[in-house]
Amino acid sequence: MRSVKNWLLIVFCLVAGFSASAQVFKKGDRVAFVGNSITHNGDFWHNVSLWYATRYPQLGVTFFNCGISGDVTKGILDRMDEDILVHQPTWAVIMIGMNDVNRPLYDKKRVNEPGIKEQQQQALATYKKKLDSIIRVFQSKNIKVILQTPSIYDQTSKMATNNLYGVNDALKTCAGYVREFAAKYKVPVVDYWTSLSAFNAEVQRTDSNATVIGKDRVHPGAVGHLLMGWEFLKTFKSSPIVATVVADRDVKSSQAKCQQAKIAGLVRDGNTVTFTATEQALPFPLRDEQAFALELAPFTENFNRELLRFNFLKPGNYVLSIDDVEIGQYFSGELERGVNLALITKTPQYEQAKKVQALLQNSWKLEAQLRQIRRVEYRYMNTLPGRENLAVVKHYYDTAMAKRPDTDYMKKTFAEYLEQKPKEAEIRRQWASSLDSLPVLLKPAAHKYVLKKI
Repeated sequence: MRSVKNWLLIVFCLVAGFSASAQVFKKGDRVAFVGNSITHNGDFWHNVSLWYATRYPQLGVTFFNCGISGDVTKGILDRMDEDILVHQPTWAVIMIGMNDVNRPLYDKKRVNEPGIKEQQQQALATYKKKLDSIIRVFQSKNIKVILQTPSIYDQTSKMATNNLYGVNDALKTCAGYVREFAAKYKVPVVDYWTSLSAFNAEVQRTDSNATVIGKDRVHPGAVGHLLMGWEFLKTFKSSPIVATVVADRDVKSSQAKCQQAKIAGLVRDGNTVTFTATEQALPFPLRDEQAFALELAPFTENFNRELLRFNFLKPGNYVLSIDDVEIGQYFSGELERGVNLALITKTPQYEQAKKVQALLQNSWKLEAQLRQIRRVEYRYMNTLPGRENLAVVKHYYDTAMAKRPDTDYMKKTFAEYLEQKPKEAEIRRQWASSLDSLPVLLKPAAHKYVLKKI
């Protein structure tokens, strides 16, 4: 496992080529994540959004979902004004390519089809040309760009799912184009293709059926998305420190050793140490389904270190409480080296972070409803006259879309659209106000620490 982490670090140093600060986004930035279904799903950039909210609550960075399931470079250009620029972004973060390679061209049944290689090459040429156009549009509007290579198509897992072998090679070519444009336009690039390839190889080393991507070989699950979030933060050399709280001899010496925290009222009374600490950030709260990612990438070490240290302790065992809640029992040596509170889910800081996460998840849920409406309109009705009239939409489905081979899926899709479209204005109102309470929820709180020798 260590070897793949070292290899990833070497690759990162070789390909990064972008001198980034500890935080790429600044106060008041508006960040549009642009792409296909993997962006539409949003979990990888939701991790980034949650990390910025908990780590830099004072910045107020706003993130927008500008992904459309099934989209390609042409689709991004077609919906540029109405669906992306309408948010007035200061940053555009682009990942596209999974659909541009035209995956059905790699079905093994078509391997001997006349002209198939030419079609594959044409799809790649079109992708390169239109991606160039997308970048130029954003830069012409003075919108800063971050490029992301496509994630991988898992063509190496031995799982039973149909394998369109060659798709990941095509995506590797797309990733090369992305890096080429990053150098040409002097913009940063986040290389998911390289890191996910390495992680996938690692899990398949002991289990040939394993994957860090989903069973469809295309869409990453919670683990893959957290690995992508890790890669994004790593690319920009994001800070590992949530806070460092040190109980030293007195308040002055303690404060000098603290980071992202203020300490007060330090009292050493025999075998008890008490003080109050106010941390300026919150730990990153993990979901249970993300846990395996921590075995592959050093996410905690890299980005989630909330260290509590006690100096000048008498040897022995101690019990730690925060706000009268027992956090755990530790040997003096552990406390002197430091305990990472970010890994302890019952601290008041972690509970506060979970409330932030829940608020964001509610906002993302509302946004997802709006994205689904946009997906149907851009994917299936972009040229339909009178689509504002739901009777026209229903007639369109009954006479045209219902004849498609994926009838059941389309029936469900249009039924949901016809139900949700009349509610769009209300959903948008709820979404627009869904994070109003976030600044209050993120406000740093003072916590009382008590350490007693057992």
